[in-house]
Amino acid sequence: MELKSFNLLIVGIGGQGVISAIQILAWAALLDNYKVRTAETHGMAQRGGSVSSFLRFGNEVEGPLIPSGSSQVIIALEASEAVRNFRYADSNTIFLINNKIIVPPTVHLMNMEYPDLDSVQKFLEQISSNVFIINGHEEALKAGDIRSLNVYMLGVLVGSEKLPIKQKTLENSIRRFVPRKAQIINKIAFQNGIENGKIIKEEIE
Repeated sequence: MELKSFNLLIVGIGGQGVISAIQILAWAALLDNYKVRTAETHGMAQRGGSVSSFLRFGNEVEGPLIPSGSSQVIIALEASEAVRNFRYADSNTIFLINNKIIVPPTVHLMNMEYPDLDSVQKFLEQISSNVFIINGHEEALKAGDIRSLNVYMLGVLVGSEKLPIKQKTLENSIRRFVPRKAQIINKIAFQNGIENGKIIKEEIE
C-alpha cells in the first residue's frame, strides 16, 4: 500500500539526541525509497534549551514543517516538551513520553510552578487516548549509557508497529550514525525498546 505522508515529531532539550534520532529515521526512510523532508526549531541556543525536530516522509511530501494536528507520532525525550508541542497532535496521535521532567534553571530561580509527570499525562490525554509514559531514562541507563535514550525510544516505536520503515533498514541507519564505541550499548537499548514497544502495541486504540 502506497504511503502518501507520515509525520513524526521528536522533542526534547539540547543534549538528549533529538536531532540525531531524526537523522537516523530520515536516512532509514530514504533507504526505504520515500521522499523525506526534515526541519528543526531550537529554543535557547545553549545545551538544555528546547529542541523540536520534524520528519515527514512518504510519496507525496512537500514542505518540511508538520501542519497543526497532523502528527501521527510525537516522541518526547523530556516529558514537558510534549505539552509545549501539543498543537501538532490530534485524537489519533500516538505520544511516546520519556518519564523524565527536567526543570529549567530559570524556573527554580523565579520560583515558578512547573508541570509534573501526572499533569503532563492528564493534559495530553485530553487530546489523545494514546499517551504512553515510557521508562526511557531508566532503560537507557540499564543499557549502559543515558545517551542511548533516543535509540531506545526509536526501538519502542518500532515495537509498536506504527512506524512504516523496515526494522532492518532502521538498524542499518543506527549503525551509520552511532559512534563505533557506542554500537553495542545502542544495539541493546534498541532491542529492549522493541520489546517494550510490543506491549504498547496491544494498548494502542
